[in-house]
Amino acid sequence: MKLNRGAISLKETYGQAMAVTAPLGSVVSTTTAAIAYAGYSVVFTTLLALLGSALWIYTLTSYTKKIASPGGFYTFGSSAWRKKSVSFFEALTEVFAYSLLNAVNALAIYLLVNTGLKVIGISSPWWLAPLTIALGLIYPTLISLTDIKKVLGYVVTISATAEAALLVVLFVISLFRPFHPEYFTPHDVSASNVALAFVLSMVSISGAGAASYLGEETKKPTKNITQGMWLALAIGGVAMFLGTYALVSLWNGSLSDLANSNQPIIYEMYRFGTIPMIAVLILAVNSLLASNIGTTIGSSRILFNLAREDAAPTFLKHSMKNGEPVVATLLIGGLSALFSVIFTMGLGISSAFTDVAAISGIFWLAGRIIDGIGVPFFYYRINQLSWNTILIPLIATAINSSGVILSLPLPDMFSTAMLIGLVSVTAVWYIAKGRKGKPGSLVVDENNQVITIEEYMNALKKKIPT
Repeated sequence: MKLNRGAISLKETYGQAMAVTAPLGSVVSTTTAAIAYAGYSVVFTTLLALLGSALWIYTLTSYTKKIASPGGFYTFGSSAWRKKSVSFFEALTEVFAYSLLNAVNALAIYLLVNTGLKVIGISSPWWLAPLTIALGLIYPTLISLTDIKKVLGYVVTISATAEAALLVVLFVISLFRPFHPEYFTPHDVSASNVALAFVLSMVSISGAGAASYLGEETKKPTKNITQGMWLALAIGGVAMFLGTYALVSLWNGSLSDLANSNQPIIYEMYRFGTIPMIAVLILAVNSLLASNIGTTIGSSRILFNLAREDAAPTFLKHSMKNGEPVVATLLIGGLSALFSVIFTMGLGISSAFTDVAAISGIFWLAGRIIDGIGVPFFYYRINQLSWNTILIPLIATAINSSGVILSLPLPDMFSTAMLIGLVSVTAVWYIAKGRKGKPGSLVVDENNQVITIEEYMNALKKKIPT
């Protein structure tokens, strides 16, 4: 009933943050989905998302440098609002956001492989879609049950850094062509489409915040988690922005062709030869798999910790000898698979890819609004309120709120119904179970011991501000 306490350090928290940022995977997944909404303006929305993500990581680290969480963002919301209804809502929005993102990445793996075969003249067999989508869901689920230090330290960290380097190389190649400053401003696109593209990009770059779920498992959590997130944002976020510019500027076709292309990076790399295209294809698939590992690790800890707080079924508290929450992890894998099947059957793979990405972004940003507004209240509670803990979080919250409000009109009734359905599930779960527990009541001290938030906050008030 406990995680592997103090097992990892800065290297692994950086790996977890980079896993969900997944710069190359984001360029071929959420950025490609964003192109369908914004066209060339995706460079502008990615730049805006990078700036918004920097504000968001500042907001998030305003919490993480003071408090460590065994279950993610909703603990921070609890420290600010002290209302279990708010904490529970945020916890479930995170679970759904990450499970939906897993589905998006799994669909992207199929689209990548299918496009790769198409450009070299091979027809995709009927079994390619179920096989690749299953790979994108089963592999991350199972490997997330193995030793967390090895998974994040070797499998994830190395691959994520390599993909960031590839995107920087593509950007350098793009500089041999005429520079396009017009890409850095929006043009010929509606405000709602700009917002949707922004939400998609923001979710990916802000994935660096996924390290915050590892408070119980990280040595010196307030220090290492905070540093790991900033490091991932600096490397992964900048690489994603540079890669997005390269993706658009290297495109030889028309704007409509770019917007309608499932995986434009595959076509672009094929111009350099079959081997470079295959190399990028492999790296991109690996990036998407790493992203799903990170989201599975993070979201499973939400369910595990909710169960410890009596706000979720007790069977979710079961863990393996290595400290991995086995039932919670398998449930996240099953939920991700369910989303993949439902949306694919309802919309088809291509439409499901863009629509699920948009819904995932809405859920993710909704939780960030709760956290952003909460920072001033949190610092007021610990007697350390200052201008920067008021102004910067509120600016970040205003950006996130604008993205959610403008992107809420989803492109079809099916997706709208699914969004309403997930909100309804959250409400029913809270009424049936969540309100009877204490969601958000547990935090982690610097010795990786899980204690109540009341104990920790009282101790925090007594510390001299640094």
